[in-house]
Amino acid sequence: MSAFLAIVLLSLNVGKSGGAIKPVVTFTPNWGNILYYDNVTLTCDVPSTVPEEPRSYHWYKDTRPIPGDQQRLHIIRSSVEKDRGDYQCQTIGGDISDPVFLDVKENLVILQRPPSAIYEGDPLTLRCHHTRDFNAINTNFYKDDQEIKSSESDSTFHIPNIMMSQSGLYKCTKQIQRIDRSDVQEHSDVSNISQKKKKIPINLFGKILILALQITIFNVAGSCFADLLVFTGNN
Repeated sequence: MSAFLAIVLLSLNVGKSGGAIKPVVTFTPNWGNILYYDNVTLTCDVPSTVPEEPRSYHWYKDTRPIPGDQQRLHIIRSSVEKDRGDYQCQTIGGDISDPVFLDVKENLVILQRPPSAIYEGDPLTLRCHHTRDFNAINTNFYKDDQEIKSSESDSTFHIPNIMMSQSGLYKCTKQIQRIDRSDVQEHSDVSNISQKKKKIPINLFGKILILALQITIFNVAGSCFADLLVFTGNN
């Protein structure tokens, strides 16, 4: 029993001292692709089980430092040349986040999708977004060139729990109303929507069992080796 308790305590200590928690860059609104002159706020989220404490943050774009030390990075009137790229953040003494790509387009219409990876079983919302310079009506969504939704006013397409069978090439169209009152059907770029399989997390009890098994195998191997040395010495 004492050996098992020691394993438990060791596992708890390993969990507590496993290094700094990696922050995550999130977007508000939650789109990984935006249009020229759109606004977006990037936040450096640091998962923690303790009350938030004052922190200083470092931001990077394409691995180059961005001036400032705030948790949120505001991009106002986005520019293709200046703002398009990979963003990362970190806290002082902490790990750096994985890069998250912000795509900035000069199109009239784009199909917006979240910046993070899409996992099987998660909800997914796509948005047919048009430039602020024109009015637009009649949104149509397509998957593999087959129409899946049509609406005069709703610019979003929502999947409550995306399945592997729903992977494919998605796009949308909008009826753009120009200044001269002529209407033009504009197509978005094609977006390849695919999902990743969710990894089953190993909880603390599972980690304890794995560690206990490793120790048991090590002890058995050591005992067998000691017996072999004794047998060899007697002979």
